[in-house]
Amino acid sequence: MGLNGKIAVITGAASGMGLAAAKAFIDEGATVYGIDLRRDGLDREFSRLPGARGFALDIADSAAVNEVFDRVASEHGRLDVLVNAAGVGTPSKEAQDLVDQIHGRALASMGTGTPYFPEFLTTISDEDFDRVMAINVNGTFYTIRAAVPLLKAAGGGSIINFSSVAGLMGIVMPLYYPASKAAIVGLTKAAAAELAPFNIRVNALAPAGIDTPMFRQADDETVEALLSLQPLKRVASPEEIAQTLIFLATGASAHYTGQTLSPSGGALMV
Repeated sequence: MGLNGKIAVITGAASGMGLAAAKAFIDEGATVYGIDLRRDGLDREFSRLPGARGFALDIADSAAVNEVFDRVASEHGRLDVLVNAAGVGTPSKEAQDLVDQIHGRALASMGTGTPYFPEFLTTISDEDFDRVMAINVNGTFYTIRAAVPLLKAAGGGSIINFSSVAGLMGIVMPLYYPASKAAIVGLTKAAAAELAPFNIRVNALAPAGIDTPMFRQADDETVEALLSLQPLKRVASPEEIAQTLIFLATGASAHYTGQTLSPSGGALMV
């Protein structure tokens, strides 16, 4: 039922939920191949993790993604778990600064009672939209495509994709993020249907506020506004989410596929 002896690939593994997953999986006895864009973060964190191997690359580069899975194939001939934790909320510091400015104006207007209607649509460039989609959607597709032959060779396994509560609710924010995260839900369901005959389960997580570097890019006012949507008024830790990942990665969740679980503090209730 556990992960002892299992082989896992985790994207976004240098920090946040990806790093928490890598640590938790190794504690459960898995061998972890971690992928992240930041070599310094991988080198720093993975040097402390026995049984972990880090690969610095952009998951929007399909050829680079394929090279990692070729390495897994040559060393193990199989794969048991894929966790797609890599993702971006905004494509640049400039884009994040603009989001913070707009949220600041919105919160100020709430305090004064002056109407303010945030507008993101007309501020988004082609390049910003394409970059977020390339990482969050294309990158997830590339890793799944590369992983499937190895999962089939193992006789089955588990794929876990990261969506977001923003992809399931109507939240005023830059459209590239909820669009990309809603796409992950559709991708998860279609892959789950296709891969079920091979005992490969595909599920998604749609978290809300999680204490990660990406979440902390937002200013305090934005964080408070997001928490106002949750009945549970706190930010969850990556380690909490890692326990859900272990559940979805093991036989404990053997009858779960095509599902989107939402650890969102009650922001989404279905």
